[in-house]
Amino acid sequence: MIVSDLFGCRERWVSALRAALMAILLLLLPVSVSAQTINNISIEGTQRIEEATIRSYLQLREGDAVTPAKVNEALKRLFATGLFQDVAIDFTPDNTLLVSVDENPIVNQIAFEGNRAIDNEVLLAQVRSRPRTAFTRARAEADAQTVLEMYRAAGRYSAIVEPKIIELENNRVDLVFEISEGEPVGVSAINFVGNNTYSDRRLRRVVETSETAWWKILSSSDSYDPDRLEFDKELLRRFYFDRGYADFQVLAATAELNPERTGFFITFTLEEGEPYQVGEVKVVSAARGVENGPFEELLKVENGDDYNASDVQETVRDMQRYAGRESINFVDIRPRANKRRDGDTPIIDLTFEIREAQRLYVERIEIEGNVRTLDHVIRREFELAEGDAFSAYLLEQSRSDVRALGFFSSVEVTPERGSSDERVVIRTKVKERSTGDISFGLGFSSSENIGGEISITERNFLGRGQFVRASVSATTERQLFTFRFIEPYFLDRNLQAGLRAYYQQVDNQDESSFDTRELGFEPSVSFPLSDDSTISLNYRIENSEILDVPSDASPLIEQDEGARLSSSIGIGYTLDRRNDPIEPSSGFKLQLDSEVAGLGGDARYVSAEASLKGYQSFLREDVITSLELAGGGVFGFSDNLRVTDRYFLGGDSFRGFKGRGVGPRDVNSFTEGGETVSVDDALGGKYFLISRADVSFPIGLPEEYGIHGGLFADAGTLFGLDETSYTVAGNPGTFTVDDSMALRAAVGATIYWSSPIGPVRLNFALPVIKESEDETEFFRFSVGTRF
Repeated sequence: MIVSDLFGCRERWVSALRAALMAILLLLLPVSVSAQTINNISIEGTQRIEEATIRSYLQLREGDAVTPAKVNEALKRLFATGLFQDVAIDFTPDNTLLVSVDENPIVNQIAFEGNRAIDNEVLLAQVRSRPRTAFTRARAEADAQTVLEMYRAAGRYSAIVEPKIIELENNRVDLVFEISEGEPVGVSAINFVGNNTYSDRRLRRVVETSETAWWKILSSSDSYDPDRLEFDKELLRRFYFDRGYADFQVLAATAELNPERTGFFITFTLEEGEPYQVGEVKVVSAARGVENGPFEELLKVENGDDYNASDVQETVRDMQRYAGRESINFVDIRPRANKRRDGDTPIIDLTFEIREAQRLYVERIEIEGNVRTLDHVIRREFELAEGDAFSAYLLEQSRSDVRALGFFSSVEVTPERGSSDERVVIRTKVKERSTGDISFGLGFSSSENIGGEISITERNFLGRGQFVRASVSATTERQLFTFRFIEPYFLDRNLQAGLRAYYQQVDNQDESSFDTRELGFEPSVSFPLSDDSTISLNYRIENSEILDVPSDASPLIEQDEGARLSSSIGIGYTLDRRNDPIEPSSGFKLQLDSEVAGLGGDARYVSAEASLKGYQSFLREDVITSLELAGGGVFGFSDNLRVTDRYFLGGDSFRGFKGRGVGPRDVNSFTEGGETVSVDDALGGKYFLISRADVSFPIGLPEEYGIHGGLFADAGTLFGLDETSYTVAGNPGTFTVDDSMALRAAVGATIYWSSPIGPVRLNFALPVIKESEDETEFFRFSVGTRF
């Protein structure tokens, strides 16, 4: 067994040099050299490759008169197959064409040594070399460069990858990539130059790259990645364009390695420009037979609006889709902006031009680089299909949709000429990224003390684009086991199907003197009504048990003890017009939900809930306000509702009050068995109404501390019981519970801290309107992290 460095094999370099010199000599031969007639063709040196294969690439036959130029072309064809490391073609004195070949070895297996940060399976999926294929130096060196780029994308810029071969018998080799990973190079600081409107703190929340912190041990966003830096530039453009800054530019994005070579200083140089308002908006059609009217109804921008590039893009997309639905083909819709000033106010006039486009059809869509992801997972994100009229806008939208899957680190979509001038081939190149993760979470709160979570998630299960997650979480009062599966395109339609199975145990002894145990299964389906609205349907079957009810519990809870099977269907509607689903600063979200139980099982009730939450920012998004209104009710059909069917408020849902600290509460005392029993149990309510107002803002501390403040005010009520009185044997009279619609309110302040161990939130609340039986809470905090 011989181990060879690809760059140190002298014999092969000599053979390659000899073949190259021969080719050069053949090229330099005078054109006037007379042709020779082939009497016979003899092939030597073959081991695995059939002579017929070699003859097919030669394209020469006995009796042919050949010139040196034709011999040279045959030589090139044989080398181009990648099957040979050396080829020689000569004439013998009897005009026999002698073809001597030295076959490339066959790759027996591919191995990686020294890799700990990236698994073998991930590396093997990206290299082009494969077992049982011919080995070539060029391909091995290209694979080594691919592996090196993967390490650089992971922030390991000192990595070294060397391809080597182990020679085996029968002209076989093992291909080994020796890897020295080096240490990851993180991001020491992210700075912005030229941002007069938005602070560095705000812009750091826009870009995907983040500064290195010790708790981000399994995160890759805090490592330097040139591709991610380009994406960050695009994120900054979208951010400013959506806020009216139509002249915004990223002049430069530089990364400078610090003197210790442990991290990069990343600097974005910006030119913000001025915010524009929308002036005149019109639709102009230059396409024959296409009227303006139907397209004008699709406008999402109006005179006087702040300019928003996303609204313009959505308008164009809606117009393109309308044209497709109405079979208005071969039109191109382009927004044209005319910038002007009205006094001191920058104005941008928008004209949506409908023009006749070249008659092009999509001949086919070719996809490359998806080693793991199935083709149809990518194809279904395309707004175009084979045979459709070609649209450059829909092509760009398709690229964005494929990238939004999150399965690929890079997506390139390029239109190319097809079999004729009227046909286009769409070539799509993707580079896959890891889509699975194992995360661990730790937390501590004043309500449930210490808690932890372990979850395993795969966002592209088996390459089918399916989402799978299994998680286990536990606190001192709650244990939850959950499995979730989502198929985003059920039956190959824009229909999301999901399954959720769960098992939960909750200790409610401190608040309501009972524990619960729940085992449930919930299939669901949802589909979009528009770009920002969704309808969802679900079925839930659950076996729930109320247990461990102590002797001093409220009789209204004692009567609910035991197990019950519920079977219900639910429907939900969501309208989400927030500008960002994670950190919104404008827009609103409306949620409507209803559930009907009684399709078998023991439960008989109907419930309905609604919530509306709006956001508005001030002072260039350093100050963000929100207002939420929510309400709901549950109605029993025949039997009384159980305590677990009712609503509870308090803690995070109603600040200033303890968990389950608001609403109907049994605080009666009576004698039982000669002893006095004092009851103090929250019973919940059938109806609730609540409003929550929040404002968050910086408090003047340096940004690197990650601390900002907030103020809040909550007001609402929880009321309604089926039974408000009971009797106890041996006690005179009737005991009652107040379930009136009494208003509660609290105000307070919040401190947010992005600490080294995760986000910390401190709430200080003062109830200003309350009932005597309510349980208040002045201070509440939580801390947690995921890694």
